[in-house]
Amino acid sequence: MAQPLINGRAYDYVDIQLSILGAEINGVTEINYTQEQEKANNFGTGAFPTSRGRAGRDTSGSLGLSMNEVEAIREIAPAGNLLDIGMFDIIVVFGNVQAPQTHVVKNVEFIDDGVETSQGDTSINRVFAFVASHVQYR
Repeated sequence: MAQPLINGRAYDYVDIQLSILGAEINGVTEINYTQEQEKANNFGTGAFPTSRGRAGRDTSGSLGLSMNEVEAIREIAPAGNLLDIGMFDIIVVFGNVQAPQTHVVKNVEFIDDGVETSQGDTSINRVFAFVASHVQYR
């Protein structure tokens, strides 16, 4: 007897839809975003913490793009440089039919620009780092 599909369908890369600057982008080879927040115990008398303090949150990430997508984005950039593009949102939709989810990476700005390619490449791709203000997970 076959095993039942207990948890349904997994979230997978092939169902991701990504929009930048109001346009759906198909040449995305990877997307990463992370929020970090420093948290530290505060001590008074005794061996155990008396409270915990938190610093601000920092959001950063990276976006892998094909050269076709990079050049399309450069068309809207002053002087064609990704570093000159003002803040924008990245909308990531995980298209799982059972439980679709949308994440919005807010106020993104690229922090590097350039091209990387070498002999034998059949597609030119590059990962671009970015900084953001926060992520809306729901």
